[in-house]
Amino acid sequence: MNLTLRIGSAAVLLAIVTGVLWAGSGWLTALVTVGALVSAWEYSRLMGRAAVAPPAWLLFPLTAWLAMAFEIPAVPHDAFAPITAGVVVGLLLAVALRTSILQWAVAVGGALYLGYLLSYYVALYRWRLADTGHFGMKLAALVVLTVVVGDSVAYFIGSAFGRHRFFESLSPRKSIEGAVAGALGSVGFAAGVGLALVGLAPPAGAGLGLLVAVAAQGGDLVESALKRQAHVKDSSNLIPGHGGLLDRVDSLVLVGPVVYSYLKLIAFS
Repeated sequence: MNLTLRIGSAAVLLAIVTGVLWAGSGWLTALVTVGALVSAWEYSRLMGRAAVAPPAWLLFPLTAWLAMAFEIPAVPHDAFAPITAGVVVGLLLAVALRTSILQWAVAVGGALYLGYLLSYYVALYRWRLADTGHFGMKLAALVVLTVVVGDSVAYFIGSAFGRHRFFESLSPRKSIEGAVAGALGSVGFAAGVGLALVGLAPPAGAGLGLLVAVAAQGGDLVESALKRQAHVKDSSNLIPGHGGLLDRVDSLVLVGPVVYSYLKLIAFS
């Protein structure tokens, strides 16, 4: 793989995310929604090759609605309303359009996987919305950067020193050495930077970093399982040097709701 191309593409993506985080929650919601829809398109292609293609009329609208749920004042922030509507309306339309229940389930599952879980980055951004010190931007940035640091450390240490395979059946290139190094990188970064950015005490930051490491690895393995079932290497060829967008956001998908729940659990405010 061309490392220069990979780094260049990653730098462009990181610059876009940085600009959007600075611009405000509305822009972040738009970015999350677009990202979720593009990822849903790639998911649809993967599922079409692996088993059953989800119906577009359900997958894309429900993904978009769930991705925007935290930004729409009329929608409860626990997202039960759009989920309930997607299930009920989707089932009724599936019957009316003679869509199989399996196709309906694949569409709802994909919308939850991408639209609902990614929407938690908007929730993190809006954690302390009235704060004039850009608290939400800093919190969301802390989470994203913790994932990026962990992924980067795991990639370089795994490439250089990885000897023992980690979930080889799903992702042959992953190593235990890389996974452990990535986890240590995430823990160290969150513990060291969390206090400066959002006032998160180092022990709490270390806990956040550990959860991020586990959730990021889990998210990557979930997407690897989808690609393995579809018998493809990448979700698409959208991003030079990286494959598809889902190949880039897979580590982020599970992290948002995990961090949100963790911060609620420790009563962080």
